[in-house]
Amino acid sequence: MSSPDRRTFIASSAAGAIALGAPAVHALGANERLNIGLIGSGNRGRTISTECVKAGHNVVAVADIAKFRHEYIIGELAKVKGPKPTVYDDYKQLLDHKGLDAVIIATPDHHHKEQLLAAMAAGKHAYCEKPLSHTIEQGKEMVAAVRKAKKIVQVGNQRHSGEHWARCKDVIQSGDFGDLVWVKVWDCRNWIKRDPFAPPKSFDEAQQKGVNWEAFLGTAKKVPFDPVRYWAWRWYWDYAGGLLTDIGAHQLDIVQWLGGVEMPKSVTTNGGTYHFKHWETPDVVHGVWDYGKFTATFAVEFINGYDGVGATFYGTKQTLHCDADAGGSIKLFDTIDKFTPTMKPKAEWKVENETPLHVRNWLSAVKDNKDPSSPIELGHRVITAAHLANIAYRTGKKVMWDAAKEQIVTG
Repeated sequence: MSSPDRRTFIASSAAGAIALGAPAVHALGANERLNIGLIGSGNRGRTISTECVKAGHNVVAVADIAKFRHEYIIGELAKVKGPKPTVYDDYKQLLDHKGLDAVIIATPDHHHKEQLLAAMAAGKHAYCEKPLSHTIEQGKEMVAAVRKAKKIVQVGNQRHSGEHWARCKDVIQSGDFGDLVWVKVWDCRNWIKRDPFAPPKSFDEAQQKGVNWEAFLGTAKKVPFDPVRYWAWRWYWDYAGGLLTDIGAHQLDIVQWLGGVEMPKSVTTNGGTYHFKHWETPDVVHGVWDYGKFTATFAVEFINGYDGVGATFYGTKQTLHCDADAGGSIKLFDTIDKFTPTMKPKAEWKVENETPLHVRNWLSAVKDNKDPSSPIELGHRVITAAHLANIAYRTGKKVMWDAAKEQIVTG
């Protein structure tokens, strides 16, 4: 939202966190190790948990509804010399694990609210993977629960821990950049030859029988077991919001953070399912967000990787162009009529791998009893902007947002 609305949205800002009561747990000693539980041991869960071990903490418990994943995660943690965790089939059992300080929630989106609320009720700190919520209303519940529990929660918008993006913000907000009028962000990948979320050949009958399908479905509608739905859950409305929420959690984060805004005034969306016919969500989708001060456009598809991942911020005096993959470069130019490959930037810096930085930021925040770089309010604001785009796509209408009331404006 724009700054005039900030006071009316106190529950969704850092200032609101203070007003609602800062976390009241004790700060841990500098050398004290956290005992962490992992809920959901897929790719992101494994990555985040192993980063915790690398940072000197203990992953002491793991919960996953698929038995074939149990031994694998034990092996991955052993590779980074972590202790052998106790493995549970049910995350509720994990929350009762003796001496547990915090949990990582890395499950499909439709489980996040239930699991985060349970973690708060159990008195645990949490790292909740993005997208934070499955719906806007769920996000509101999650914000309220976290602030009531007074626990430290990091949402997995890892770009918010990148110093390279913080430097971009300083540039854009400086007088030298002029007025920001347009932000263009994109994420284009080629999954035609290799879809990483297709059921692997190793997913045989024995492994399938070891999946607690009822637990996977949770509160979603009951359907027969489907290996494609199990592996490619991101592309089904019952479990997630597709590319707009999965990737928008990153791209819209830098739009709002670097642009100095909190919520859009309106959103329009177009797209479709053109290649991956098993997807319910669109495999090519474009959105336009009006933030009052500037417009943002976001294009995302996983069919052609020509453009890669990036962002361009257009000011009246300068232009900032970002190759957003780790190892990419961010380049600052004076305002130009037309870019040429020989044009030299006035400044240039590299993009770092943000996940290790984000995990360590959370661990430090827990130990120091302070909000992390991506607290619950920020995660809620970012994913609300993405949810609005999905609503626009599914209704075929422009969606207007009242930031003060936190609701869609109906005409």
